[in-house]
Amino acid sequence: MDQILDWLKDFMVIYLILTILTQLAATGQYKKYFHFFSGVILLLVLISPVLSIFGKAGEFEKLVSYEAFWEQLDSARQDSKKLEFLQNDHYIQKYEAAIAQDIKRQAEDQQIAVQDVRVTLTEDYDIGKVVIQLGILQEDAQEAGKKLQKFVMHLYDLQKNQVLIR
Repeated sequence: MDQILDWLKDFMVIYLILTILTQLAATGQYKKYFHFFSGVILLLVLISPVLSIFGKAGEFEKLVSYEAFWEQLDSARQDSKKLEFLQNDHYIQKYEAAIAQDIKRQAEDQQIAVQDVRVTLTEDYDIGKVVIQLGILQEDAQEAGKKLQKFVMHLYDLQKNQVLIR
């Protein structure tokens, strides 16, 4: 209630001051401009309670911007997790290629011709499956394949079903 009385007092004081100034200062050609600006000032004073409510909306805007900040931060966290996942996928591919190269080199050391080696890792970076494509004639392939399979199983501590020879 006190706020309303204060607002009414402010309005009345400004209205009286503007009325006196309009009567004293306004002459001839500037009277309509002075009258217009005094009307705008009175209108602003009249709607000042409404403007003060919107002034508190500034606090609401701060809260909204604060919430938007946290949403952007959460989005950045999700993006970093995606990048981390993609980097891990890249590392898995590099690790698979390195193991394949190692198996190929080990086979060449044993004079076994290998055309291609594919390695698949599990999510825990363990070897899930090794597929070896031999590059030798059919009659020699079976014996060399068994020899290579045993060697790879022993070298990487794998089961027979994890090492496929073609």
